[in-house]
Amino acid sequence: MNFEDPTASPRTLEHRLLRLLQAARDTQDASARAELNMLLRDNPEARPIMARLMVDEQALISRLRDDVIVELLEPTRAQQTTPPMRSRWLAWRPLTAVAAGILFGLFGASMVFGVGGRWTEKVTSLFRESFETGPAPSMTGVPQQLNQWSGDFSELVGEQQGIKPAHGTKMIRMLRADFEGKSVTKLNTYGDLMKIVDVRPFTRETNGGEVVFSASALFNAATFPDAERYDGVVTLYAVDEIGSTENNLLKNSLAHTCNGLGLSLDRNPTTWESATARLQLPAGTHFVILKVSVRRMPKNKEPLSTLPNPITFSGHFVDDVRASIHVRKVVSDQRD
Repeated sequence: MNFEDPTASPRTLEHRLLRLLQAARDTQDASARAELNMLLRDNPEARPIMARLMVDEQALISRLRDDVIVELLEPTRAQQTTPPMRSRWLAWRPLTAVAAGILFGLFGASMVFGVGGRWTEKVTSLFRESFETGPAPSMTGVPQQLNQWSGDFSELVGEQQGIKPAHGTKMIRMLRADFEGKSVTKLNTYGDLMKIVDVRPFTRETNGGEVVFSASALFNAATFPDAERYDGVVTLYAVDEIGSTENNLLKNSLAHTCNGLGLSLDRNPTTWESATARLQLPAGTHFVILKVSVRRMPKNKEPLSTLPNPITFSGHFVDDVRASIHVRKVVSDQRD
């Protein structure tokens, strides 16, 4: 694949980066991916341009599967965006897994890049769950064994209420923000679905590198009253053993993260919306508990006490849950 000469101007180099990204993503062109790696590794001017283009990396990652990269990364929009404090990885590191690595993880590449050294990143897809096979999730709270979906009251359904599954013929409908045997005296605004993932094969062999767990999920809702608000939330917990309950999960976790304040769901049942979370796993992590949630919140500034207890969901759905591992390592800068 032939592209324009990147040395003409920063603007031309920027255009070249965008074209390479689009070619690598849409056609999985190996030559485009290799050239992009080369530019990021060898061209000092390419790295800051890429970092600026990916300032709003959350929006990029959330929508990358469905939109054209060139439309997402409009230079004027990127220049006007100030990165929030919770998305400051790019402010204190070279272009790392959060930007280029997770982007390329969507089509399975390994990248080599860095400033003042070279890094390799290996991206491994762990699973993509569209709920087409296997049993329906149990409704007993935090799962107590590997690779079992469990959480609050939910059901495995097909197309309904004007909503088609994002992939295949099935999806999960969240029903309530509680589970079998749970006391509802304390208001809980989250309807949760969880899975425990074994990450020991990755964390045991980092040799001083970094391991980042990335997960995403799609959310949708049937039309609901304008006075109500619902969010899609992805939360990750790094733990060293299985056995946590809802009451001690946060306390037992070595680290945790979620997609900020959540993805506010629109009132259009024809659109699925994506939320993404990433967590750099600390030493001692053996498992990651992946939690996807539909959250009911007051529409404006009303107190939580204005919400019903327990929270019920009339038509709120989850589908296409994905998880991947990104392992970064320093490599020698010697060249043949």
